[in-house]
Amino acid sequence: MREGLVIAGWDELDDISDCTTRDQMRARVTEAYPEGPNGRIANWTGQLWRFAQEMRPGDLVVIPLKTRTDQIAIGRVTGRYLYRADAPEGFRHVRPVRWTRTDVPRSDARQDLLHSMGSLLTICALERHGAARRIAVLEAGRPDPGPLPEEVAGDSTPYELLDQAGDTLHGKPLRMSIREMLGEWNASRRTPSVVAKIEADLASKGLTTRPAFTDSWIDTMVELVPLGVEPTGDEPVTDNEADLVDAEELAPLTVVVGSLASANRTVVSVSPTDSLRAATTKMLGQNYSQLAVIDEHGGFHGAVTWESIAKAQLTRNEPALLDARIWAPPVGYQDDLLSHFSLISAQGFVFVQSTDRKTIVGIVTAADLNAEFETRVRPIAKLEEAERRLRRRVGEVVTVAELQRFRRGRPINTVADLTLGQYAYVLDQHFDRLTWPLDKDTVIGQLRAVCDIRNDLMHFTPDPLDATQLNNLDGFVNLLRTVDPRP
Repeated sequence: MREGLVIAGWDELDDISDCTTRDQMRARVTEAYPEGPNGRIANWTGQLWRFAQEMRPGDLVVIPLKTRTDQIAIGRVTGRYLYRADAPEGFRHVRPVRWTRTDVPRSDARQDLLHSMGSLLTICALERHGAARRIAVLEAGRPDPGPLPEEVAGDSTPYELLDQAGDTLHGKPLRMSIREMLGEWNASRRTPSVVAKIEADLASKGLTTRPAFTDSWIDTMVELVPLGVEPTGDEPVTDNEADLVDAEELAPLTVVVGSLASANRTVVSVSPTDSLRAATTKMLGQNYSQLAVIDEHGGFHGAVTWESIAKAQLTRNEPALLDARIWAPPVGYQDDLLSHFSLISAQGFVFVQSTDRKTIVGIVTAADLNAEFETRVRPIAKLEEAERRLRRRVGEVVTVAELQRFRRGRPINTVADLTLGQYAYVLDQHFDRLTWPLDKDTVIGQLRAVCDIRNDLMHFTPDPLDATQLNNLDGFVNLLRTVDPRP
């Protein structure tokens, strides 16, 4: 601070002042750290881009002091990024700063602001809850006034969870299921807005999950782990870390094999050295149509099925288990599920390999596909029926001229031009004409809940509707069938 600088590390990286795009910055970071996994490279790129290009003269800088842990330093950026080639390692990438306060008591800052300052990242932007406005107040020598109501409206960030995750990073990582993690953000499904919110909150604390929480089965256990901390030269690189990505690096989501519950269940197996009688006993006792053949080291050696057993018994007097074994090519946990439909349908099953392709972690059968299809198609069919029934009855009692007031712009030529949400407004004005022996407010409330379900379905998510949503949808359709039983 005596030099009036804020300093970044990344010793292996030379002058980055000529990087005018993030792609250029990423290429330079990749060149300097060729062994760095994708997640680290992406995050380091983001931090260095902020440091070299996004910070502007006049911007506030805040640093929790390490030598005086009860105090915070605040400064103002006064110049552009500089690279000092002759400086010692760790002091080459700098921005000039005028330190206006180096003795702000931590107790003057409210806890949510301290949470934001507690990121594992070297360089991060403090944007939540009016942080810049509040830090300027601290700079002026007054206590943190806290956020304004409009600055916290709708924010469901679980600060305690993120703090706990950060505190345990030097020991055992915090583990929880994806379902439990979603619940911390008051969510039950991974819609795009929910995923973006969670990723942003994790990234603000220098965290991500292993495996990625975005496309695994909802009850998969994940660990909260650090993402993209500044390189020190001795941090290990693991195989798993190569799969870590930040929000900006995520590819478009597809339905992956691992999103199915059965792809995450323990697989019952037999050893290559077991007898065929042992295999048939397991299959009969647990009502299985097939078993994986897995050795004591976790190596996969194919499968035995009732069909393969029957064939072995027809060709040999006393067949061994290996005589009945068939090769059943496993599929990857992150593979596109749709690309394996034909294989699963023809073979009746596939075994699922872990992300690292070393172990078998589940099995997907044709019955699982049928159940998944029913789970995802049933809500759509119910929504279509609800809309058809509303369209028929409303079209019988409300004229097109009356309907046109519920839509601006293009005229309505038929009741079919109404959206599902607009039926709520139509029912509010003309409910008595329907001659339904039902409470108007209750029906409209249920219809609006169904509209929310429809909107939820329109956003891709690997998670099916929950039981409450399905019950609400079924209940509304049953209500319409009751008051108008025509097919």
